[in-house]
Amino acid sequence: MSHTNLTNSGQQPIVKIGHYLLGATLGIGTFGKVKIGEHILTKHKVAVKILNRQKIKSLDVVGKIRREIQNLKLFRHPHIIKLYQ
Repeated sequence: MSHTNLTNSGQQPIVKIGHYLLGATLGIGTFGKVKIGEHILTKHKVAVKILNRQKIKSLDVVGKIRREIQNLKLFRHPHIIKLYQ
């Protein structure tokens, strides 16, 4: 993860993770938060789920998270999010 000197909305620094620039927080849940992301090259908009490792370990739900990831890789439906990475 890297921070740049640029800002979005003149407030918070733009954060880059991999090929994505992260923007505003869309929601906050038990294990982390979801932010709007934009692919640097394609400009494709995505939702990026950022997990809190300490919370996942402390609640002993690593297996549950791994199953969720595996299941998302299998699903192909217009009303279910697509897992990219």
